[in-house]
Amino acid sequence: MSEPKTSSTVTVHDAVLEYLEVLERRVMRSQLSAATLHAYHRDLTDFTSLLGPGTVLDTIESDHLEAALTAIAKAPDRRFTKGLKIAEDGSTPPGRGQHLLARWFAAVRGLFRWASDKGYVQVDPTTRVAAPRTPRRAVGARLGLRVDEALLLRASPSRRAQEALRADQKLSVRDEAILRLLVESGPRVSELCGANRSDIRLHEETRTPVLHVRGKGGKNRDLPLSPATFRTIERYLSEERPPPPQPTSLDRAERIKVDDAASALFVSVRGKRLSPRDLQRMVERYTKEFLGRRATPHSLRHTALTVLARAGVDIATVAQIAGHSSLATTSVYMDESMSAAAEAIDSSPLASD
Repeated sequence: MSEPKTSSTVTVHDAVLEYLEVLERRVMRSQLSAATLHAYHRDLTDFTSLLGPGTVLDTIESDHLEAALTAIAKAPDRRFTKGLKIAEDGSTPPGRGQHLLARWFAAVRGLFRWASDKGYVQVDPTTRVAAPRTPRRAVGARLGLRVDEALLLRASPSRRAQEALRADQKLSVRDEAILRLLVESGPRVSELCGANRSDIRLHEETRTPVLHVRGKGGKNRDLPLSPATFRTIERYLSEERPPPPQPTSLDRAERIKVDDAASALFVSVRGKRLSPRDLQRMVERYTKEFLGRRATPHSLRHTALTVLARAGVDIATVAQIAGHSSLATTSVYMDESMSAAAEAIDSSPLASD
């Protein structure tokens, strides 16, 4: 029987591998989303490279983490391998933004808290490091679109001159279906990209069209579709959806990719499942062309939920549509009195799991 590890023998490489296995088990128990695991894996890989895989975890001090944070801040932003990263004020800041820094530090802090509980480190060095601050919007700042802007954006794909577009921009019915979904019910980007054709169905009780989406933390739900959106999706599937790519070999991995492309609801011009970055670029292209400013899919999600909340839909229904576990999360789309009520309910001991 091997000797148990002690705080003086665990290397960064071994600790990160063991911690990621713990996170994988959390994903299997629906306590953590697969997207969060992917982000943590990437951030902890950076951590391992910066601190050194053979470094003993217990020898890392706060100064080392401060230096690593500085290195991460100066590193190229991997989301922008082509073109420039553009901030909200129109500038092109170098390196990675505050949100990415905060996420990286959260991943590292989680590692050290787990390692401290395991006895791999005597002192958690992250407690002596000031966590990166994420920029806060001013009170009342608009995150979403106005109703008239949302209506204009929704109709924008059909207003473009098809003959002047590149091949990858001519999927106008697909784009209209995606924009309708985003401003109508506000699904997350990962939920839209992960949807399959079989996820469109008539609900068993109401016999109305719904889209089944796979939410964060394994929380799946049915999104009701308006008749117009349902017709647009049907038209896209029957008239415009590109066929899946043909396999170039009998390789199992290649076969899996082709099968995935064949089942995907929204695909690229080459017939492959649409990626989150593809969808973000598409939304950005339309908002810049028709609204004259940059907006993100999350802006459209915020728009949809805000419109529902201000139209008098009760908070529980908005939370169900949004896929929120907590009513306090949904309360950001309500007025102040409703926010206070939501927070009061959420903090009640009767509302705990």
